[in-house]
Amino acid sequence: MVRMLTLSLVAVVLSVVPVLADDDDDDDDHERAGLAAAIKSGEIMTLSDILAAVRPRLRGRIVEIEFDREDGVPVYEIYVLRDDGRRLEYEIDARNATILSLENDD
Repeated sequence: MVRMLTLSLVAVVLSVVPVLADDDDDDDDHERAGLAAAIKSGEIMTLSDILAAVRPRLRGRIVEIEFDREDGVPVYEIYVLRDDGRRLEYEIDARNATILSLENDD
């Protein structure tokens, strides 16, 4: 169980920075640097702080996490798999851990 949890956490951490469609390594590096700078400056919360705040309100098992900006707002998109097989997408404000939206991700 601990090994599975560890592998799941590694997968979550690795999926935070989105893979860009054009596969340009310079753009990936720029995105990672921007994300790190935003966390360091306090503009956004760390993923671990976000998860601590919202995990009790998520209904299901986290299967994927992405970072994005929606209309200029930094968001963590957290994908959850429910016991009934449905996949949900939560959009979480990265600045304060507010759940902005919940949608079926079919």
